[in-house]
Amino acid sequence: MSRYHRTTRECPVSEFRPALYQAIRDYFQTQQLGDPETEVLLCCETTSTKQPAGRLAAWLEGGGAVTVYMGMLLTLQQLIWVRDADDAGVVLTAADLKQIRVRAYASPLTGDAGLEVFGVIGDSKSRVRGYIGMGPEAAAQKFCEAVMQAVEAVNPPVKRKLPRWLTFDR
Repeated sequence: MSRYHRTTRECPVSEFRPALYQAIRDYFQTQQLGDPETEVLLCCETTSTKQPAGRLAAWLEGGGAVTVYMGMLLTLQQLIWVRDADDAGVVLTAADLKQIRVRAYASPLTGDAGLEVFGVIGDSKSRVRGYIGMGPEAAAQKFCEAVMQAVEAVNPPVKRKLPRWLTFDR
């Protein structure tokens, strides 16, 4: 079972929690991206609440945030997500759509679902893997599909050609 119960809703950027909204506005201003209200193609907000665990699990896992709020935005050039947790504060991450690959993630073991991101994320110098947890709602599925289509449009998958010796063409 997932450690968090997640709910995801589609909403305009202006309806994000105030801390998330302020981080987005600051980012758009410093990066000179324009107005987030007009530049964002699609956005969602997820609320993740930590599920109570048994004593052993709580001891092994340690602390961690009880409630995490995550805002996810898709623009023509970037996937942006901002996280506000009671244990770490507000953290914004952005990835250029041309430098990432994404796939929908669903674990049958834990029931966790979301979007897995692989590539140059944020300030990383090399490729890393990230995960954006989402709820089971239709808004989350719609967001994942839109991001996958946007990434594929600007960064189509490379078709690998088999070596000649592996084919029947001789």
